[in-house]
Amino acid sequence: MKDYEIISLKEPRSVITEQYRKIKSNIEYSKIDSKYQIINITSTFPAEGKTLTCLNLASVFAQNDAKVLLVDLDLRNPKIHRGFHLSNTKGIGNYMIDELSKEEIINPINKNLDVITAGKRLPYPNEAVDSKKMKTLMSELREQYDYIILDCPPLTAVSDGYIISNFSDATLFVTASRSTNKKIAKQVIEELKKTKANVIGAVLTKVAKRNSSYNYGYYYYGH
Repeated sequence: MKDYEIISLKEPRSVITEQYRKIKSNIEYSKIDSKYQIINITSTFPAEGKTLTCLNLASVFAQNDAKVLLVDLDLRNPKIHRGFHLSNTKGIGNYMIDELSKEEIINPINKNLDVITAGKRLPYPNEAVDSKKMKTLMSELREQYDYIILDCPPLTAVSDGYIISNFSDATLFVTASRSTNKKIAKQVIEELKKTKANVIGAVLTKVAKRNSSYNYGYYYYGH
């Protein structure tokens, strides 16, 4: 299975990395008096660039000397471990069934960035993310990190993303240029708002760039 390439780590001066830095800045300045600490990133459908956005956004936050944690809550189809060449044998799933402690599931990447993978598959992931144990874990992690980035399942696939948005400070919505169905995306955003999710903006992915060595870019659109 192919690993993800984290452009912001491999090429920190690239045009695409700069777009991720703009996303970071927009998030930081979208709340003046305090900050969004837990940021949930989701999408309408699979393969819209959600996980790649999580990987790169967490990396650029960490490059700015913030203490950052990236958590894979896409428990049915986890991919975060592939970005950092990690094993997925220990993670959230193991913690939820009391196989491992919180400390045992945290993978240090560098001095500013840690990762928690999905780990052991659970029979009912939606019950896990909606549990008191999950909310307690997130509360404890708030005390350890400046930012917590959550990679969540697509919203048309399962209900997990709506549940996760309720214990997140902000939700960032990823949509793919020329492939995401606009009508369905609007319906999903309306459903998010009904669940009281704080949708602060969207990332438009897979934008064609004629004069670039890359065939897609990432741009941020404010709420």
